[in-house]
Amino acid sequence: MKFFTALAGFSIIILVSHLLGTAGKGQQAVIAFNINIIMLALTMLGNSTLVYLAPRKNFSQLFIPSLLWSLVCGVIIAVLGEAGLLGTFAGTAETKKFFLQTVGISILASVTEINYYFLMGKQQVVKANNLKLIYPLTNVVLIVGMWLCGRFNDISQYVFSLWIAYILSLIYGIVILKDEYKNLYLLNKNEFKQAATTLFKLGAVRQVGGIAQTMVYRVSFMFMIYFFAKQGEVFNGIYSNATSISEAILLFGTSLALVQYSSLSNTQSNQEAKELTIKMTIVNVSVTAIGLLVVCFLPQKFWVWLFGAGFEQVGYYIRILAGGILLLSSTSNITQYFASRGNFSITACASIVSLVVTLIAGYFLIQRYNILGSALTAVMAYATSFIIEFTYFLKWIKRK
Repeated sequence: MKFFTALAGFSIIILVSHLLGTAGKGQQAVIAFNINIIMLALTMLGNSTLVYLAPRKNFSQLFIPSLLWSLVCGVIIAVLGEAGLLGTFAGTAETKKFFLQTVGISILASVTEINYYFLMGKQQVVKANNLKLIYPLTNVVLIVGMWLCGRFNDISQYVFSLWIAYILSLIYGIVILKDEYKNLYLLNKNEFKQAATTLFKLGAVRQVGGIAQTMVYRVSFMFMIYFFAKQGEVFNGIYSNATSISEAILLFGTSLALVQYSSLSNTQSNQEAKELTIKMTIVNVSVTAIGLLVVCFLPQKFWVWLFGAGFEQVGYYIRILAGGILLLSSTSNITQYFASRGNFSITACASIVSLVVTLIAGYFLIQRYNILGSALTAVMAYATSFIIEFTYFLKWIKRK
């Protein structure tokens, strides 16, 4: 099912690239980036820590605080955006038009994330994966439908497709968790405080790291808009496709790591956790290396065929990113090991240090080398994160 989810997501990238070109793809990348960042703020409580907490808490204790946090944060971000206090974060003049809609879509998506991670925590992996498939599949169908009707000609149609896709995802999530939603109840003051405190202690630390890590992945987009304005949209279109291909190669590893997290969260054996992590890391790195070897040797004409004119250099930037992607694949398993042991601070620290590296290196490299500078900055950040987490992993397993 993860394969079909990735295939649907990849189809969106291909369709938008062909139909809207490099500039339109750059605008789409900025909107998607904004949704990712806003989602991280909105899911400060309702994030993947729910996988750890779902076997230990009931649905109401997890859902109510997570939902309230999401709604309050969404309102605050919307006000700040409309007041012009978020600057380049909101994107270019074209993408800023959709900022309020981006916040609304993010709120819908945050509820789906709560549903998804609760299902994963209950080890209902198939249902969770089905839920994840609804959004990209609906998005593809809508984009193709609008294109056939001659109505997919600017970024506003893409935003419309996001609304419909996330609404359907929300409805489907409620349906498959209908028993939990039927039994929702208002928490009393003490119960709410206790649940929110637990979610915040685990979720906030993890999410700070998540925000930092996502910024590592995407801050280059902001730098290219800042340094190159309208031309930055074209650069973003090309670079976002290179990173999307790289992330597609990582799909097997991220799926494996999440299953690992779910399994380890339900075991108390440190020895078993260590052995499973090492085995999964070896498998993950091996599969990722094979995928990179295949993709790195694809010719320029393949990328033109796949994405359209203007995307000739996608393969070149993937080759630059390859070493960092390999390190990132192994880091994902180590991250889930720490998370399953209830330790989120190591990953958060690694992500924050990597973000600092990204901000410093990106500022100097991107303004000089544009897309190449973004790729080199990413490799430096991925290497930094790997070194920190791997070092602590060795210390942790020796101590335990």
